[in-house]
Amino acid sequence: MSFNWGEDDLARLLALEHAFHALALLSASNYAHLAGTTPSAAVKQFREAVEGSIYDSGQAPKAIQVLMSKHLKKMFDHVAAMAVHAEQGFRGDE
Repeated sequence: MSFNWGEDDLARLLALEHAFHALALLSASNYAHLAGTTPSAAVKQFREAVEGSIYDSGQAPKAIQVLMSKHLKKMFDHVAAMAVHAEQGFRGDE
């Protein structure tokens, strides 16, 4: 972030969040394919590992860890919804 918080900083954070969603879905889908499971199940595994790791390292104060967990929950909720759509497959012209 820049010293003077602005629109560009917000756009940077939103771009990172968007990239996270896309990469998490791609990773979960690849993992699901190799493990013989569904993308939704893979997202659930990834979520548990990532959210749990916030508290493992102890690098951030407790209040920040709680906020990070809240934001990750929202992010993984979005990825989980994307996984459901991915499992539905492509729909041809109807």
